[in-house]
Amino acid sequence: MPEALKKPCAVRGGGCPELVADGCCPAHTRQQEAYRGSAASRGYDSHWSKVFRPAFFRALIRHGITPVCGEALPWGPRAATLKASACHKAGLLQARTLHLDHTPPLEDHERQSRSAVEDMGRIGLLCRSCHARKTQEENR
Repeated sequence: MPEALKKPCAVRGGGCPELVADGCCPAHTRQQEAYRGSAASRGYDSHWSKVFRPAFFRALIRHGITPVCGEALPWGPRAATLKASACHKAGLLQARTLHLDHTPPLEDHERQSRSAVEDMGRIGLLCRSCHARKTQEENR
């Protein structure tokens, strides 16, 4: 099967001549990751991963809510364009590794507050591919 056509690097502002299969070239990917900072600097410390995240899933299950990618739900934010979702393509309504997603996204000053980062009213679930797409759209 022939290789798919490569696209220009998707760096902000454009101008990079590098051709890639998807996203940014390796140099600009590293540059964007450095700009975002580490997970801990964005408010996701060890308490988030070891205490809050497991407690969040236990609370969902205790209340009879099945953890699934929000994009896969009929009333999900992109129900009309669901066919683009990798979780839908794979036939997965319940992903093994779900990401917790803030809506609306956290502001920089909120990232310093554990209560803002762990506000259950602002957190939804997305599979890895849907979360990556949403984050990429927000960063544009």
